[in-house]
Amino acid sequence: MVGSDGGSLRDMLGVRKDPEFYLKLLDGWERHIPDDARRDAIDAELKRRFIAANRPDLHAMLRAQMDQAFALMKQQSVIAYFSATNEMASKAYIPGTMFATVRRTPNGETLDGYVTQAISEYGAMPLYGDKRFIRFERESTKAFEGGSIVMTSIVYVTPIPGSNRRRGLQLTASIARPVEMSAEDPKFVGWKTAFDLCVSTLRWAPPAA
Repeated sequence: MVGSDGGSLRDMLGVRKDPEFYLKLLDGWERHIPDDARRDAIDAELKRRFIAANRPDLHAMLRAQMDQAFALMKQQSVIAYFSATNEMASKAYIPGTMFATVRRTPNGETLDGYVTQAISEYGAMPLYGDKRFIRFERESTKAFEGGSIVMTSIVYVTPIPGSNRRRGLQLTASIARPVEMSAEDPKFVGWKTAFDLCVSTLRWAPPAA
């Protein structure tokens, strides 16, 4: 909610802002805010590439998919997303993206119940033995024209400092692999390890003024 002067209700009530978080990102990966400015910048680059290739039809199709993706991120209250958008710096391709959201409990209780559920239902475990984080995976198969892919979601949750464990930062990495690629394939295991290492570098800092 926004006040008449443009400030948020949270600011008007004097509620302390959550601290900012930082990650050491994978090579070629960058952090983005899912706002209209970013969407327009991506669209402009897509349009430039496809017009140069004389394929405006592909631009129209991808524009529709992009609009859907940004609408979904807004619906899910994504506060940041991470992807391999720096092609010059990227050394290894990982077919995935990571999203950051704030996890809240329905009635304002602590996250302990959610953590217990994640452990019992999804086999959640601490990340590299660090009990500040829980980590679990979920997997599904998605069909599309011409074949199928396996989507793996790796979910990481850690309490936000100062929230008394009532809010948590959730980072969700989504990775796609061909159905014929085994979950034990060294390349796929390497992709997951890369995300684990990235999340393990999480650091908190005072909120921006």
